[in-house]
Amino acid sequence: MTRVTAGVARGRALKTRPGKATRPTTALVREALFNIIGDSIRGARVLDLFAGTGTLGIEALSRGAARATFVDLERACATIVTENLRLTGFAQHGDVFCAEVAQWLRAHRTALSDYNLLLLDPPYQDEPALSGTLRILDGLALREESLVVVEHHRAQPLPVLQHLTEVRARDYGATRLTFLRSP
Repeated sequence: MTRVTAGVARGRALKTRPGKATRPTTALVREALFNIIGDSIRGARVLDLFAGTGTLGIEALSRGAARATFVDLERACATIVTENLRLTGFAQHGDVFCAEVAQWLRAHRTALSDYNLLLLDPPYQDEPALSGTLRILDGLALREESLVVVEHHRAQPLPVLQHLTEVRARDYGATRLTFLRSP
């Protein structure tokens, strides 16, 4: 069972999709991610791409983020994120979109400067989703000094980027968290 690890919704159970279609971020990785981010989460505007069940964005809200936007292609995932927002009391602080991530980013390019934390967790071993999304983000006008956190398999390299700069990478088993900063 997946639970919120800290903040006002600590201990609340989150619904997950049955089977192996989605892979919620483990508690260990979430704890590490938010310990690295620290107090900068307070008041943040978060964009959770490939949201799955919404675990990362809901964890951010629980820890003090002001708002979160969740994007996932699967209708079942969008429904679960909506339910999880309601279960944790964050329904008024989240927006959920059922859309292909690349198309959503292109359609909302002018709104991307609103976000100071972007969480990217595409399906493991889906190189086109990972590389394609990072290249799109690299070419768009993000908020100055925004942080992009990529959760990916540690054996999966990131593409060469022109604008986003890697500031840190940490491994947790097979999972790597790569932190990128916009100019």
